[in-house]
Amino acid sequence: NGLHALIEPYMGYLHLLPRLIAWGVARTFDPAWWPAFYNAAPFAGWLFVLGRMFSRRLDWPGKPWLALAFLIGPQTGEVLSNITNLQWCTALLLVQQAVIARPVTWGERVGDLVIVLLVGLTGPFVIALAPLLIWRWWRDRRTDNALGMVVALACAAVQAWFVLRTGPKFTFPPFNLGSFAVIVGQHLLGWSALGDAWARQWPRWVVGACGLVPAAVLLLAAFRPGPWRRYRAPVAVACLLMLAAVVYRSRPDTWNFDNLWFGDRYFYVPRVLLFWLLVWEFRAAVATFAWLARGLYATCAVVHLHGYVLPAPPNYHWSTQVEPIRRGVPANMPTLPEGWTLEYRGRGR
Repeated sequence: NGLHALIEPYMGYLHLLPRLIAWGVARTFDPAWWPAFYNAAPFAGWLFVLGRMFSRRLDWPGKPWLALAFLIGPQTGEVLSNITNLQWCTALLLVQQAVIARPVTWGERVGDLVIVLLVGLTGPFVIALAPLLIWRWWRDRRTDNALGMVVALACAAVQAWFVLRTGPKFTFPPFNLGSFAVIVGQHLLGWSALGDAWARQWPRWVVGACGLVPAAVLLLAAFRPGPWRRYRAPVAVACLLMLAAVVYRSRPDTWNFDNLWFGDRYFYVPRVLLFWLLVWEFRAAVATFAWLARGLYATCAVVHLHGYVLPAPPNYHWSTQVEPIRRGVPANMPTLPEGWTLEYRGRGR
């Protein structure tokens, strides 16, 4: 659909970054190279988010452990490093933007605004996280912060309009607090700490409690007085805002699937934020708490190591199938996951 695709919503919101990637690759590379570009572009996006963790403008302790938090935890089979799910990783740029030092060059000023704009129009997360940019301006009322807040609020307004006017409408039963607590606890830290085998063998409420209790402790502890509160409090607020958005969007208390993989992407950002809070407890004043935090972090990293290696899927030799795309004629092409078909409708349809 050309550039018109940039303002065409899917599932009730805009997807600016994925659409820009798709628009660019179609005009730059032969179709044989499209999958490689589709993989390389989100990988570069992840590297950018990870790299920004080490910016001199981000005064956070424990940066290597904070960066590793993006990668540890359950390996669900949900591929986050692709253009569709790039929105989950880039949402964390908004959290970084709320606490990063003010820009000192025009390049940094423009870069900050471009980041907020691109992320704000990629996925609905700016609706939930815009209060962080408002808080940044309220705390330090400078022009740079005001501009960032205005861009975030404008993006939030656009995405909210699409959510309300074009998004799917769901009918849910009354809220079930018990089921919600179990599901949230499972996906936040329960599954992360116990690993796949134990998380599936133990009763669901036990796994939920193993995740919900430490998550609640971390969130409450983030607001205790002390010099570290300036790091912890914004991240804890971001985690709570994202959890509120998850409740609104997906109503996890209605999930009846005995499958930890289902919908786990909804908990990716809150889980990373909890890992950040856990990292900052490495230096807790009480040595026992510090060692508990280090042990939990190490456990979450180790028990899921096997999930980083998966059997190679079938090779459908994409480069031999792309002639219909070059000619713009309809075709059905086998693709992954195994048994799926890409229905190419032809150019201009």
